[in-house]
Amino acid sequence: MEFETDGPVFQLENIGLLKGKTRILSDISLDVQKGECLIFAGENGSGKTSLLRLFNRLDEPTEGTIYFHGVPLCEMDVKELRRRVGIVMQGPVLFDGRLGDVLNRISTVLKEDWDSRDVLKTAGLPVETLDRKTADLSGGEVQLISIGIVALRNLEVILLDEPASALSVTAVERLETLLCKMRSEGRTLIQVTHQVDRMANLADRGIFIRQGRIAVTGSMAEVISAFGRE
Repeated sequence: MEFETDGPVFQLENIGLLKGKTRILSDISLDVQKGECLIFAGENGSGKTSLLRLFNRLDEPTEGTIYFHGVPLCEMDVKELRRRVGIVMQGPVLFDGRLGDVLNRISTVLKEDWDSRDVLKTAGLPVETLDRKTADLSGGEVQLISIGIVALRNLEVILLDEPASALSVTAVERLETLLCKMRSEGRTLIQVTHQVDRMANLADRGIFIRQGRIAVTGSMAEVISAFGRE
């Protein structure tokens, strides 16, 4: 994989977000550097997931500008952007059916040439899982499979909303291995979590969001301290 290297991947300038008359985000300004793992932390309802959704235009800011490699995000073709910036939301859902058939269908839709067994290998799950019905999979298994799909795509940036929320201790270890591999490939990872202790060892930097505003930017130790003051 070869990605652009000059300057920040993302630049956010004075971002605000209103939904109806409700203010969700205010005055968000930050840079995201190539290859870093950045964590957005905060209590439920703080606005961190709303912020994450702006990075691949699931939502649009009502104030300010987001740049991707210096290009205003609002001027980019959405399909082109999403070929470079992927997202796995909390509680992902797979099509109904046998998992192997579902993964083959997904690869066709995405125009990818990976084998369904590659997804299981990447996710750290046994290949026999391919014969199970998707309705019988646990939430943690679906989460790992969804992240495995994203990991196999040629994505520059991967956005993750609470990736460890439905995972067992063993599955979190698999997730950490997968995230470390993606970082070693030069990917940029942006995660949302309120479980800062579980993801702290993977992060280069943390941002603590309180009531839609950046309250703390710095090390994960500083973010964890901010949680303790809430």
